[in-house]
Amino acid sequence: MKRLLRIELQKMMPNRAFRVLATLYLLAIVIIAVGVMPFLKWMKNKFTEFDFDGIDPTIIPFYEFPDIWQNLTSVAIYFKILLGFGLIFSISNEFTYRTIRQNVIDGMSKYEFIFSKIIMAGFLALASTLTLFVLGMITGLIYSSEVTFQLIYEDLFFLPVFFLQLFAFLLFTLFVGILIKRSIIAMGLLVFWIFAVENGFYIYSQVKNSEWIEYLLPVKSINALIHSPFPKYVFMEIQDFVTLPELALVAGWGALFYWATVKLVVRRDL
Repeated sequence: MKRLLRIELQKMMPNRAFRVLATLYLLAIVIIAVGVMPFLKWMKNKFTEFDFDGIDPTIIPFYEFPDIWQNLTSVAIYFKILLGFGLIFSISNEFTYRTIRQNVIDGMSKYEFIFSKIIMAGFLALASTLTLFVLGMITGLIYSSEVTFQLIYEDLFFLPVFFLQLFAFLLFTLFVGILIKRSIIAMGLLVFWIFAVENGFYIYSQVKNSEWIEYLLPVKSINALIHSPFPKYVFMEIQDFVTLPELALVAGWGALFYWATVKLVVRRDL
């Protein structure tokens, strides 16, 4: 496993497109983790300028333990497409420069090749999760009005759930990249599927009151695993937990994409 990950990193790190996309993703989650409070303070100053002194957005406990874990993960997951694009670029390069064929000639089996990509997807998901944990700990310790071990670890389960979300999505992008081969077309198809196809079916399901349709939409199912916590700040009820059926659905989608990707690589003439 370490050997395959090392090989994959050696191939991906020199890839400029991957480095740019990974950097943008990292900047996005850092901005989420450290930029909300300065923004709320800016809003407070603007309200003061317009004589709305009674409005203080800084009281929103975005960084308070234990809320911070659901807050961070529910927002960070929407930037996952950047990592997905990075994987697609990596895969398309394998076909463009025929490194996949050369790897097979040099003794790497097809199973090892696709397993190396899956390991890389898991590595990216794990690195993202650990980054969110570090950023959450730092900002939580700075801004929380009360800090105890119980509060810090109370909702920490959202981090492994975030890992599952991101890993399942990256398996989906891996499948798309292997299926299409060409990066621009694959990314276009991915964007079209997410924003046109799935949103179209989702709107239809809401109009027809057919909520079961949502379960057939992989990205919607993945996104919905961690529910948005922000309505509670305007006194609306939220779901601040994850149910076993939701977990099973996302794990099932991930397993399906894993199986389909392996079958596609094994049966395809490289």
